Amino acid sequence: MSTSSTSPAPSPARSALASFLIPTHVTRWVRVLAWASLVANALLIVTGGAVRLTGSGLGCPTWPRCTDESWTNTPEMGLHGVIEFGNRMLTFVLVVVALLTFASVWRLRVRHPLFWKLALAIGLGIILQAVIGGITVRTGLNPWVVGIHFVVSAVLVAVASVLVNRTRRASLEHVAVAERKGQLAGRDRGAARVLGAVLAASGFLAVYLGTLVTGTGPHSGDAGEVSRLLFDPYVITRVHVVPVYVLTATTAICLGVAFWLRWPAPVRRILLALTLLVLAQAAIGYYQFFNGVPELAVGMHMAGAAALAAVITMTTEKLYAVSASAQETPVAPATPTDRASASA
Repeated sequence: MSTSSTSPAPSPARSALASFLIPTHVTRWVRVLAWASLVANALLIVTGGAVRLTGSGLGCPTWPRCTDESWTNTPEMGLHGVIEFGNRMLTFVLVVVALLTFASVWRLRVRHPLFWKLALAIGLGIILQAVIGGITVRTGLNPWVVGIHFVVSAVLVAVASVLVNRTRRASLEHVAVAERKGQLAGRDRGAARVLGAVLAASGFLAVYLGTLVTGTGPHSGDAGEVSRLLFDPYVITRVHVVPVYVLTATTAICLGVAFWLRWPAPVRRILLALTLLVLAQAAIGYYQFFNGVPELAVGMHMAGAAALAAVITMTTEKLYAVSASAQETPVAPATPTDRASASA
């Protein structure tokens, strides 16, 4: 006589945890993880700046180990070893956040296919960053590699920023309605998209050329002999400010047009935030240039670059969203399921 065996049903607590971690609709947990991805990748830029400005870039002189004999820093390595090893440990935090983010959007991949693609891109980017970080150490802080390391971080911040915008719009009805209200059409639509493209392009060029300025300057990341870029510091700085001027002018034009033509309130708010950030970043840049690039000012400028990558991306994404045509999946209110989960 044969008996059939059945697997035990999962406990209610386990089912609840699974539903929380891997939801079927956009919940507060999904939105929190999108923000966590953004903040964690921005924090990597800030801690990377601390490594550079304290001369701790070779605090762990090899990779993937900290030394040839140890995976961790040793007391003999002093503060530089602690700072560099601490920066490396942040990668594991990023990995955990990336895995949780990917899991949280996995069951949303049919309704919101872009979410899991963005989460996957963030996860793969973090792995790429770890490899580039190793190459940076192995090449003795080559400034070209260091610059790539920074740019990839800025791109990851930008990708996470898109995920933040999209998850909020998909699950918070007041956000979707506010962006749809007064949705752009005709000439406004074209102007918004052109201005958004100029914002994104000038912002990227400003960030990239900023890495060349830093790679030419005195903060090599280590007290020893580290190669520097051979640009003339004055000339490369002047080249760097060209896209900054374009970014500043475009932001001012966007802000003026948005208020004059009464573009949706979320667009006006994000443009106002971008304007203040651009002005603050420009002020810090001029201060450090005329005061011998002091470490604190450089660190603030690097943090500002991370913030710019996020806010420029959010601004551009909103401009494209409110100017989307019906064929391009316009901004729409959240689904009933998502609305019910907005406070979940």
